[in-house]
Amino acid sequence: MATVHLPSDFASATGGLDQVVIEAPRVHELMLALAEKFPDIAPRLAAMAVAIDGDIYNDAEFMAVGDASQIHFVPRIAGG
Repeated sequence: MATVHLPSDFASATGGLDQVVIEAPRVHELMLALAEKFPDIAPRLAAMAVAIDGDIYNDAEFMAVGDASQIHFVPRIAGG
């Protein structure tokens, strides 16, 4: 199961949890599981980039998640 590290500003919606363990084959299913567990963060997840084992993706929905993966949700950085 992947360990998901959540931003500190999600704490009010997660009961203070800053990490959870989720089993999912891809980021898409992982986000659905998080939204089911913590409905208040669901709208904010889509606006986040996802780091999977240290690699950051802006469009990660269909990236694979391994059993030992470390997942971080981070704010997207706009470039120009």
